[in-house]
Formats: sequence, structure tokens, C-alpha cells
Amino acid sequence: MSDPKKTIQSNSCLIKKKKMDQLDKLSNLPTGVTHQILSYLPIKQAVRTSILSSDWRYKWAQLPCLVFDDRTHRSGYPIAKVVDHVLLLHSGRIDTFKLSTFNYPAARDIDKWISHLSRSNVKVFVLKVWELLPRYNVFSCFFSFKDLTHLELCNCLLKPPTTFKGFRMLKSLHLQEVIVSGHVLGKLIACCPQLERIILCDLKGITDVTIDAPSIRFLRVRGSFEDVLLANTLNLVDVSIDWKQVSTISSSKLLRYFFELPRIERLTLKDGFLEYAVGSLTKNLLPTPCLCLKFLSIRICLNNLDEISTAIHLMRSAPALQELDILVRKGEETNDGKATYCLIDKQNWEFTQLQRMKVTGFSGVKAEVDFIEFLLLTSPGLQELEISFCQDVKKVDFSWLDDNQKTCAFTQLLVVKVTGFSGVRAEVDFIRFLLSSTSKVILQPASVKVYWDVFKLLPVFRRDSLHADLKLLGPSIHVQDSDDSSFCLRL
Repeated sequence: MSDPKKTIQSNSCLIKKKKMDQLDKLSNLPTGVTHQILSYLPIKQAVRTSILSSDWRYKWAQLPCLVFDDRTHRSGYPIAKVVDHVLLLHSGRIDTFKLSTFNYPAARDIDKWISHLSRSNVKVFVLKVWELLPRYNVFSCFFSFKDLTHLELCNCLLKPPTTFKGFRMLKSLHLQEVIVSGHVLGKLIACCPQLERIILCDLKGITDVTIDAPSIRFLRVRGSFEDVLLANTLNLVDVSIDWKQVSTISSSKLLRYFFELPRIERLTLKDGFLEYAVGSLTKNLLPTPCLCLKFLSIRICLNNLDEISTAIHLMRSAPALQELDILVRKGEETNDGKATYCLIDKQNWEFTQLQRMKVTGFSGVKAEVDFIEFLLLTSPGLQELEISFCQDVKKVDFSWLDDNQKTCAFTQLLVVKVTGFSGVRAEVDFIRFLLSSTSKVILQPASVKVYWDVFKLLPVFRRDSLHADLKLLGPSIHVQDSDDSSFCLRL
């Protein structure tokens, strides 16, 4: 018989050997894989990996991407102390530095961090100090970041020194709630020849924006601007405009300029832009059709004849249009039938390439129904329709569902998705109608409670239509996507 003590010792040695083998496998992982593993860990857990072995002691301090946000406070330490500690111990290169917090550190601390980072070849710099008054005045040392490719500033004061010659490598610029003069912003953009993406949101102290960027492909402008002057932007592909205040002249001029861009594929017009652009396109088509435009998003009042005519002319001037996104803007309700007659008069037009349409804020009033019917009748290739109900749908009359002519308008559809419904009778009737005229219907309720109410109705829906494919999704949950493209240490 074997000695029990020797057996125990032998098993213990085997266990230790297995642990060492596993540890060796972890230690021998490629650096990129190790960084990826650590990037998913909070600082507390990342630091704890240093006890695995001497090889792992400072691996966490070599990550090239550092992300600090308000989750840092869960560690129990002020964010300023955490950033100081990490930068002090960091021994590798720093490609990315991101700081986003509502707990504003002292300006002198941010200045110190920027000074420290100026000795590294930082490529991505993000500074969001929310709800801060006075705004942080960006340290002059920051403008020496020669390798910067992405810059994002929020709630800051931007005033470069007179010797500033631009960020020659910068490709993406995002400014939000930033105080900057029009002259400084124009010079900053012009001095960054590789800029491909520009986002300007709610800037302060500026009324006119001049954008001179030969490489720009994406542009988003939101705020109270009186005018946006575009020069040397022929490579624009994607444009989004959301003006709080806008003049009729500037909106009409800018709209015509967008449609003259040779490569533009996506155009988003939010807020009241279309309202102020009326009259500029209602008589004739645009001088040159926009042959590349495939996506158009508009916010429109469907009781306004001028807005309807402008929207239709925009669509007619985009013969390659494949996707239409409509956000219904509520206006004064009317039953005079003028909008219906206007659409009937234009039913000889066809949008042959239109394949997908989304309508947000749908309440089922006659003007909205007539406009959707018009698009269905004039878009023979339309295959996907998504309708999102607004929250104030109550006792809406859906008597139009009994009209056979309107039923025929849905026959070309392959998929219909209905979201945001609250379970009122009018919405249920609308869904039953879709099931009778469409091959596939996807339902997504507005809440968990409504989900169970709709779940109880599934047998009724299926009994109404045996051939339709009915799918019920859970309530939508909006999750902010991370834009991190490299291995990051989130603190």
C-alpha cells in the first residue's frame, strides 16, 4: 500500500505544476492579447493582476489607451488622484487619453496632465468636463500635440496661441458646448488639411461658421447658427444639419449647395430646416440632380403644403434615393383636405429606387396617413417600412383601413416593423391591418407592461392572418456604443 502522506505531497506537486503551466501560458500571451484582456477590467481588478507573477506586475501600466470617467469614483478615490497615480506609474506609450466627468478637477490638474502628455505622441485626445462654470481654458501646451488624429472637447474655452499652425495629422474634430470665435474656428479647420470628420454642437460666442476642408467626408452642425459657409468641401459624403435658429435665405442657399455636391450620399435635415427652405424648390427641380444621394432624413409637418412640396421635390431630385427617414413634426391640425389633393396631384411621380422607409412620431391622423399612402403608391420597389408611434396616440380614427385602395398600397412590402405602440385600440387595429396585407410584421412595444398585453393578443393576431410571419421583440433599450477602437484601460 502506498503512503498517504506521499500521495498527498504528490498530488500537491501536480496541482502546483498545473497552476505554473497555466500561469506560463498567460505570461506568454502576445502583448496585444494581454492588453485586450486588461482593457475590459476596471482599475482595481487590472492592478490586482500584478500579483500573478513578476511578469504581470506592470503589464496594466503599459496600456496605450487610458480612459477616465465617473466610474473612477467607485474606487473611493478622487479622479484627480487616480489620474495622477496612473500617469506616474505608466511606463509605455500613450496613444489615447480620454477624460469625461461631471466631477470637475481643478484646472491646474488638467494643465499638469496635458503637460505630461505633451511628451508622448498622443493621437486621440478627449476632454469632456460637463456642467462646469467657468469653462476650462485649454492649456496652451496642448496645441503642441503634433501627432493628434482625433480631438474631442466639451465645455471648454478654445483660444489657440497666435503661433499655432494647426494639427497637420488631425482627421476628426468634435466640439460641443465650446466657446470659440468664428475666426478662430475657421482658422483651426483650415489649418488641419487632413480633416475628414467635423462635428460642431451648440458652440458659444459664434453665429457664422466657415468650413474650408478639402478632405472632409462627414459634417454635423447643431446649434443656433445664422449661416454656414462651405468652401472647398466637394468630398462631402454625409451631412447632418440641426439648426435652432435659421434664416430662409441661408437655409435655401445651403440646401441647394448640398445637392450640388458630387459625392454626397446621406443628408439629414433636422429641426425646422425644411420649414425655412420652403419656396426654394417648389417650382422646379434642383438645377442638377443629386445622383449619389441614397439616404434622406427630414423633419416635416405633414399639414404644411409648402413643406410637403419641398420634401417631394428633394426626393425627385435624388433619383438614386434608397432610404427615407421621416420625423413627423406636429403642426396645426386641419381637415380641409388640401394636403390630400396636393398628394393626389403628384401621384404620377415615381421613386423607383426607394427600398426602405422609417416614420417616427406617427399618430395616425389623416395627413400622416395620406403622406405614407402617397409614398407607398409611388414607390414600387419599397420593401421595408418601419413605423414608430408617438406617445400621444389615443382615440385616433383608423377608418381608412377599410379602404381597399389603401390596402393595395401595402402589397409590395416584405417587412413591416412597428415600434413604440402603447396598446390602444387604434394601434391594435392598425397592426391587424398590417398582418392582413404584409408577409412579415415585427412588433416592439414601448414598455414591459405593454409587451405582456401584446403577448396576450398574439393568438388573436395569428388567427387574423395565417400566412403572415409575426415576431414580437422586447422593449427597446438604448445602449450607447463605445467608439474605442484600441485597447483601453477604463478607470
